[in-house]
Amino acid sequence: MALRTAPLREQLMIGQHLAVPRRFALARYADGDDSPAVIAWGIELPNGSAVSVGIDGEAVAVCSRATHCELIYDAELVWIDGKVSDSEKETLP
Repeated sequence: MALRTAPLREQLMIGQHLAVPRRFALARYADGDDSPAVIAWGIELPNGSAVSVGIDGEAVAVCSRATHCELIYDAELVWIDGKVSDSEKETLP
C-alpha cells in the first residue's frame, strides 16, 4: 500500500464541501397518528442526484434530486446529514 500525503478524509473534500453522499429518510404520517414512520432511506450524491430504497427493499427510486424521491413516495424528506457539520468546518483547509 502506497503512503498517502493526506488522510483519506481530506482527500475526499473538494473546496468547502464534502465529496461524499448525504443520507436522508422519507417519512409519512399514518392516518390519525402523530408519529412519522420511515418508509424509505436514501442518499444524495455529490452531483445532487439521489437514490432511495423502500424499507421493504422492493421499491428503488433513482432521481435527479432528493426532493423528487420525496414526490415519488408522497412522503416528507428528512435529512440525516447536514451539508457540512460545525466540526467538519473546523477541519476544512
